[in-house]
Amino acid sequence: MSDMDIDRILERCQGAYAEMTLSGYRNDLQLFQAWCEERSVACLPALPSTVAAFIDKETQGKALATVKRRVEAVKFAHRMADLPSPAGHSEVRLALRRAMRASRSRPKQAMGLTREWLERIIAACPDDLAGKRNAAIICVGYDSLARSYELSLLEVEHVSSDCATILIPRSKTDQSGEGRVAYLAPRTRTVLREWLDTAGITSGPLFQGLHTRKLAGKPLSTSAIRRLVKRAALCADQEQSEAKSMSGHSMRVGAAQDMMIAGLDHIAIMQAGGWKTVDVVARYVENAAAHNLHQRRWATLLG
Repeated sequence: MSDMDIDRILERCQGAYAEMTLSGYRNDLQLFQAWCEERSVACLPALPSTVAAFIDKETQGKALATVKRRVEAVKFAHRMADLPSPAGHSEVRLALRRAMRASRSRPKQAMGLTREWLERIIAACPDDLAGKRNAAIICVGYDSLARSYELSLLEVEHVSSDCATILIPRSKTDQSGEGRVAYLAPRTRTVLREWLDTAGITSGPLFQGLHTRKLAGKPLSTSAIRRLVKRAALCADQEQSEAKSMSGHSMRVGAAQDMMIAGLDHIAIMQAGGWKTVDVVARYVENAAAHNLHQRRWATLLG
């Protein structure tokens, strides 16, 4: 598989897959290709022994999720090239099992930006254009349980005239673009309206970058949203111990945890956040659920 083969495969997929998905496949396939070239072995089609050896090598320094993602990229390339996938071979399956057994640590999860944290962060945001934008992003992200990628796609046209609802046009689990409607709290509506009025934005990207304190006219990237969330959290946390664990995913995690503590069941949380499986939601809220359970136990036994 040459660079041209990768380009040709991904070019065929334009419009059928999200750009972020194709970009991820490209990075992983280029890495697999370089590894194969160093060993003078074919990567398309790849032998099961080649993929198994690649898995063993990646397991030595990469997280299990990364290893699995790269195997999925190899499977994708074979599928799009109408070639039999080596991933179904027992040799590859055994290599993946070795990788899973070698992975002793639990998957890392971003610290939840809960309601308590939301209040602290919003209060710490400066009263300037950047501060109003950051407050609006964090409030909308919390209320909508949106991923950073989803927030970067938002446009003014996705916001209702009264700022009470917002349409999340596309997500990782909604590649067809059906979208989902999220409801915004009264305070979020106020913060969002302040950002729109101060910035003078009437159309186009909802959350834009700033250059010399002026609107850049382009949407903030996913990485930029992650950075600003962490910076805003650091400003609100004088000790900066907990804030260092914040990320662009923290609003989604924290909102799900708050919903769990408020008594909403997993199905309701799934619908609010656009999740497709209970397992992912359960992992997000397990800490909050355990804390809530112990709080009730202590109240019963000690009250």
